[in-house]
Amino acid sequence: MAPRPSPQTDRLVSLIDAIAERPTEGLTLSEIARHLAVTPATCHPMLASLTSLGWLIRHPTRRTYRLGPALVTVGRAAARGLGVLDVARPVMRRLRDETGLTCFAMTPGERHVAIAEVVRAPGAEPHRPHIGAQAPITPPLGIGYVPWADEQTVRRWLDEADGPTARARMEHAIDNARRGGFAIELVTDVDTRLGETLGELDEHLEGLDTLGAGAAAARLRTLLEEIAAEIGGSDGGQIDELEADRDYRVGTISAPVHAPDGDLVLILSLRGFAPRTDGRTLEQTGRLLAKAAAEVAAAL
Repeated sequence: MAPRPSPQTDRLVSLIDAIAERPTEGLTLSEIARHLAVTPATCHPMLASLTSLGWLIRHPTRRTYRLGPALVTVGRAAARGLGVLDVARPVMRRLRDETGLTCFAMTPGERHVAIAEVVRAPGAEPHRPHIGAQAPITPPLGIGYVPWADEQTVRRWLDEADGPTARARMEHAIDNARRGGFAIELVTDVDTRLGETLGELDEHLEGLDTLGAGAAAARLRTLLEEIAAEIGGSDGGQIDELEADRDYRVGTISAPVHAPDGDLVLILSLRGFAPRTDGRTLEQTGRLLAKAAAEVAAAL
């Protein structure tokens, strides 16, 4: 089940993002109210509460609100959690140079994966994929992440299969990925257009200034994710057995990065393959990627 939109949460995130764009001068109550498309009277209790918690500070004479010291602790905690990216970036750049492909890193979530870093190949589209974009863990999407997810996520993904045949195929794909250390995700025309549309929608969501428009776009994104679930019976996403001399239409190859305690902290992926790539090349590329992911894990 897709999560229900939460206007209150959207409003809070939009507020923090807006003030973060003007870190030194801040925003007045009226400016914040206009940005959120609410009245100042509606906005003021939220600002007062955030100020009392230290998330915001109010200038005594200019009456502007800026980000407060409590968020410094939050930011430092987030930075520590993403320290793996500092280790991964040089490895990602090397992968890009060795393969000529775009390399991106994804952080795992409960129902989505989010792109945390992108190292683009020469000539790659400048805005796809982009940092912050999310992809649902819903068949036919997800084989690049699910093999290394927790068992609850794996079961939920398999339970969304369109019948026993599709489930068996998905289970086989998981086994193949775990044995080889990497997952290959094929694409169909529908998958390609869906992924591109979700990516473009993420870009538009970032630029929306009004809460009403943002909420409507969020509902549209949820609908597209539900469409992904409806087409989950597509067999275009997984490979039964990789054949060396057969050509494939590949979306991504992915490999996991595990922390010393075994937790999955990052997924490294490559994209930008030729329209047809033979199985021998995919096997070599997958092993190269898996080795690079293991290198990142060993440095943590």
